[in-house]
Amino acid sequence: MIAAFALEAEVYDVLPFRVDQPDVGFFVDLAKETGGPVLELACGTGRITLPLARAAGEAVGIDLAPAMLDRARAKAKDQGIEGTVSFIEGDMCTARLEREFPLVTMGGQPLFFLEDDDALSAALETVRAHVAPGGRWAAGVPVLRAPAVADMQNRLRFTCEVRHPVTGRRVAIWDASSVDEVRQIATRRRITETLDEEGLVLERRHSTQTLYYRHPAELRRLIEQAGFRLERTYGGYDKRPFGSASDYLIWVATKED
Repeated sequence: MIAAFALEAEVYDVLPFRVDQPDVGFFVDLAKETGGPVLELACGTGRITLPLARAAGEAVGIDLAPAMLDRARAKAKDQGIEGTVSFIEGDMCTARLEREFPLVTMGGQPLFFLEDDDALSAALETVRAHVAPGGRWAAGVPVLRAPAVADMQNRLRFTCEVRHPVTGRRVAIWDASSVDEVRQIATRRRITETLDEEGLVLERRHSTQTLYYRHPAELRRLIEQAGFRLERTYGGYDKRPFGSASDYLIWVATKED
């Protein structure tokens, strides 16, 4: 898994589906509401952590992938905010910073990288260990519904073409996904091609990413069993109500005493 993230880290910040995402504004608004410091688990390249640092005055990001953290630190330096944000290599299932935060966040879908309930419970315990009394945990995951599953099964699709932020080379990305609904496993196979200006493939890389998704009712049950109270739930980062047709389950939770 870490190798797959290392491949993606090089172009992660210029992928069109990573740029100007609505989740950033959602988490920033919460940070302004709660104040800092803020902890983001599975922070990646700091896509959300850096805006959180600016909004709350201090943010800490934890991630398992060194290549992602290298990008995050470089971006913090480029933006002149390295004094208000720190990035720590660690596993969200075991990390312990021995401090608490008014707000703990998870951007993206890191809970779906956890293979079983034991790993998910360990991650939830990490959240509990870091949420301050009266503080909040905010996160979200996509909802995988039957029409989307049928549409994605084993089809190789052109995803996007971008310019490599360092080399300037053309980079084309192709994805093929499959879903095992019984085992609740989604597998994404990605082909990343480096092209010359005429379209000749200079390099081709293959990577695989596996998601262990959970249905909303199941996830809510696990969250509540871990000692959290769901304060708010939404069906989108624009704070629309959650319903049967929602593409996301997003929550703001507090930990029970």
